Amino acid sequence: MEQIIIEIRAAEGGKDSKLLVEDLRDIYLKTARNNNYEYKVTNRDGFTSIWLTGKGVKTLFKNESGPHRWLRIPPTEKRGRTQTSIITVALVDPDDKVNFTFNRNEVIKQYTRSSGKGGQNVNRRSTCVQLTHVPTGIQVKCQDQRDQSKNEELAWIRLEDKLRVIHDDTQSKTIYQNRFDQVGTGSRSDKKRSYRIKENLVVDHETGKTCTFTDFLKGRIDLLS
Repeated sequence: MEQIIIEIRAAEGGKDSKLLVEDLRDIYLKTARNNNYEYKVTNRDGFTSIWLTGKGVKTLFKNESGPHRWLRIPPTEKRGRTQTSIITVALVDPDDKVNFTFNRNEVIKQYTRSSGKGGQNVNRRSTCVQLTHVPTGIQVKCQDQRDQSKNEELAWIRLEDKLRVIHDDTQSKTIYQNRFDQVGTGSRSDKKRSYRIKENLVVDHETGKTCTFTDFLKGRIDLLS
């Protein structure tokens, strides 16, 4: 079954931008219910994450990423002035996440004599274990214990921990860059889509399609695809 994660963030527009995060969230949830998608929602101030599951969900939401520019009179505006606010939408594909794997066949193992203090047993016997991960060149040496097998066990644990940290850091940077590529700076000059509430009009600047805001409120995001 297809899955997609939608992240909606407040950008420009202060309090109204945060309110718009909630408004777009509700529209997307209406879209999900219209299409019988399963969903899980996580909310915090100025941010919403929606995990959607269902057939065709990636295709339906594929054009939603980018800066969304809203021109409206905020509900908090007392003088009736139109304000321009920006919120951003990023799509995260759970299938793109690469699970960490550790192949011990890619490791060279060496036994050497321990150095330093530790008594005759430690210094005379090859109790020190050195592991070298060939693809990355990372080395781990362990001589903490008198027993060679215990040193080897600790060395494997430490090497795997180091490789996991590198994997997680690399993946986090990739995900962050992907989000940035989708949403840009989030400034008022950026726009993927415009919502002109007074005109009851929604314009998608990438597809060139338009629809009424009335229809969009009903969850009909397919009209802009």
